[in-house]
Amino acid sequence: MMTKYPRWMVAGVIAILVIWQAASCCLLERAISPPVTPIAPASGQAQALRERVMQVKSSPGPFTIEIGDQELTSYVIGLLQSGAGQFPARDMQIAFGEGTVDVWATFIEIAPTDIPAYVRVKVEARDGQLSFVILEANAGRVPVPGAMRESISQSLSETLAELEFGLWIDDVRVEPGVMTFSGRIIGPIPDLP
Repeated sequence: MMTKYPRWMVAGVIAILVIWQAASCCLLERAISPPVTPIAPASGQAQALRERVMQVKSSPGPFTIEIGDQELTSYVIGLLQSGAGQFPARDMQIAFGEGTVDVWATFIEIAPTDIPAYVRVKVEARDGQLSFVILEANAGRVPVPGAMRESISQSLSETLAELEFGLWIDDVRVEPGVMTFSGRIIGPIPDLP
């Protein structure tokens, strides 16, 4: 059975890793992250994503929705630039691969220096909710240890489950460039910001 750590403890360990990375960047071997091909944000891509979600929202019952990684990256970058949610990151990029989602970002204002980060995640449907399994993660040059990845995965999945999205997710498929969700509407769906 996996030990569940309080969120403040996970945040504290991440802060320690960030400080350690900043202090010892010359002593550690660089953690390996795949190269990123930057996606330039396009408001048309973000708007296409919003419209597709509105179509699902207006048709009660079963649904299938495809989301492209360029659309999602454009949408998230637009949110970050608008200050929505006050998320301390910039330069976020999202790429869908064969069964995995890769995320690159630079975290700001959480340490004395900006911290580039990389995460590879497997997304699954479990009990009607999205569940995340972090397969790889780097905070700067420091690889995030397995136990911490498991705890962060669990916290992320639980936090998402606590939100009321009004959707029951039956299946998630991730293929290069596109993620497909299918399920059914079981309640009100909030508007996307």
